[in-house]
Amino acid sequence: MSATLDNVILFGSPISPFVDKVGRALRVKRVPYTLREPQTPFDLGRWNPRTGKMPVLEIAGDREYDSTFILRRLDRLVAEPPLYSADPSTAARQRFVEDWSDESLYWYGMALRWSDANAPATADQIAASLPVPAFARPLMRPVLRWQIGSQAHAQGLGRLPLERVLDELARRLDEIQVLLGDTPFFFGTQPSVADLAVASQLRMLRSGPTPQAAELIQQRPALAAYAARIDAATAA
Repeated sequence: MSATLDNVILFGSPISPFVDKVGRALRVKRVPYTLREPQTPFDLGRWNPRTGKMPVLEIAGDREYDSTFILRRLDRLVAEPPLYSADPSTAARQRFVEDWSDESLYWYGMALRWSDANAPATADQIAASLPVPAFARPLMRPVLRWQIGSQAHAQGLGRLPLERVLDELARRLDEIQVLLGDTPFFFGTQPSVADLAVASQLRMLRSGPTPQAAELIQQRPALAAYAARIDAATAA
């Protein structure tokens, strides 16, 4: 059924957990796509005039915005394998975890990435992904911290001491393990929207600039095994 989807383009940076989330969904659905990364500061506004955010998915010239809406539409267009359980109760829990991951777990990662301890490495990671000369990348640190890092401060978690953020993140990781239980994926045996959302945030936490978070995950063998399992299930 994926053959009916022509000219699929995913707009956004692979550093973004939400772009990663959509990429995983496309790979689960076995839909070939092209990733188009931003080349100028104005690209996001052109791709998504409504909010100026990524990701954006284009299918045969028609565009959808926001990872949650993109996955819903993708599931309608390509039925197999489904991203939501056929059981309404299970599907509700999967959607709930997806929303929690996108709207809560994400901000733990942002608070850690833009903390005083990790902000330089975070800015360097972002700058390295942009089409700018290497000598100019250090100059981008304060700009990126002001443009992006201020969001975590405005949300609230970015105002807390690093130790408090890590303590709370540890609690959330423990709760993820409780929700997983003995099943390989959230509430079932196949990856769902819940797994795609959580996996993308775990990837961000393990991507380099937040070694404290990576260590917390590694200290939880069941969670580390889950991360490896969902990475394998959503690989290219």
